[in-house]
Amino acid sequence: MRDIGGSKLGGILYSAHTKYGTMPSDRGRRNSVAAIARTAEVAKSAGVDLVLEVVNRFETNLLNTTAQGLEFIAATGSDHVRLHLDTFHMNIEEANPAAAIRLAGDKLGYFHIGESNRGYLGDGVIDFAGIFDALLDIGYERDVTFESFSGAVVDESLSLACAIWRDTWTESLPLARHAKAFIDLKVDEAARRRATNARP
Repeated sequence: MRDIGGSKLGGILYSAHTKYGTMPSDRGRRNSVAAIARTAEVAKSAGVDLVLEVVNRFETNLLNTTAQGLEFIAATGSDHVRLHLDTFHMNIEEANPAAAIRLAGDKLGYFHIGESNRGYLGDGVIDFAGIFDALLDIGYERDVTFESFSGAVVDESLSLACAIWRDTWTESLPLARHAKAFIDLKVDEAARRRATNARP
């Protein structure tokens, strides 16, 4: 990652990306914690941030919530591991995604914006106003990245792994332009709400 000019290594780095048929074993969890702790030291020496993506129950059995992610990070004993949260997964697993963001606080190292149906932002049920309010509340200034999938465009193996059985879009550029405008709008709206609420 360092050698190609990257600054972050993220995703489901702590387990296989698959639907598990059993609960994680104590031994498996310990092995994962130890592997991430060792990897974090290498990442730190390379100047690369290590961010662990918390995903839904159908993609891992280990880290499904922010609280689990924070507990896992603490177990590594490393100050160089952060969380990678994703609104798509949070919508499935978190009782209150905005509260989960606030719980993550400065341990949030990377953030995915994705709609509940993996399509155009605003076409699903995610409360993006609450999400962006929470990001401002914790002073988040790192990456916010849009993520969406379509079997017509995205690699077939990844689409299958993410259970993309129908396409909510087929052209990348209009989707990306809409996502950029949507994120900019929601950031501006959250900033205005914050300024209004701060007035005496």
